[in-house]
Amino acid sequence: MSGKQHPAPTTSPTTALCRHGEDFVEYRGRDLVGELLPQGDFVAVAFRQILARDPSPADLRVVHAVLVVLMEHGLTPSATATRLVYMSAPENLQGAVAAGLMAVGSRFVGTTENCARLLQRLLDRPEAERDVEAAAIVAEHGAAGGRVPGFGHHLHRPEDPRAAALLALADELALPGGHVRELRRLSAAVDAARGRRVTINATGAVAALLGEIGVPVELMRGFAVISRAAGLVAHIAEEQRKPSGRRIWEIVDAGVPYAPE
Repeated sequence: MSGKQHPAPTTSPTTALCRHGEDFVEYRGRDLVGELLPQGDFVAVAFRQILARDPSPADLRVVHAVLVVLMEHGLTPSATATRLVYMSAPENLQGAVAAGLMAVGSRFVGTTENCARLLQRLLDRPEAERDVEAAAIVAEHGAAGGRVPGFGHHLHRPEDPRAAALLALADELALPGGHVRELRRLSAAVDAARGRRVTINATGAVAALLGEIGVPVELMRGFAVISRAAGLVAHIAEEQRKPSGRRIWEIVDAGVPYAPE
């Protein structure tokens, strides 16, 4: 048998997420029926499930804002994929949503984590070296022929209203972690290299705000997935009332002609 072999665990696996019995269900030690349902806050419960701590009021405001911002952005690749799969298999709503979620990646929505890694790279440097490091990051991406993650937008120029609102929220809450400060530092370096104002897009702002409240980089895309799932269900609801999947298919079929090589 070839391939890397993973070592056997040294202890028995456990879970702290949920336990249940004949007359109870608990999430992380909290009674579902007696405590969590009366509380009625999905975001608070999800936050605690994911990050294993109770959210502060600032945490909740940030996560609510992020989930609302990322939910919808029109007929993007994820929404188009969902509509086309639903048209093909209307009995499989979850499959259509899953198809759309597969498009949450390094170019759309999922770019949050790419930007977050750059912000952490700046935070890992001494304060006196961060301007130089920011310029180096911009130069590296320019040499590779790519944009700096979190910057630029095909529609929102020179400001992305969603990013502006999120950063205003960060200022209002006086978030202490430094991620927003480093996003602005990196923005100044991008602008200097381009010789003009370059948009901080929504995913860049999301990266900074989630970093401020301690969300690990490796989990940030999960919040985009949670948010976008709701938006994709909305696209299916609209598809049920006003189908457009076949029209999308026809436009693509007509717009991409056959050209033998």
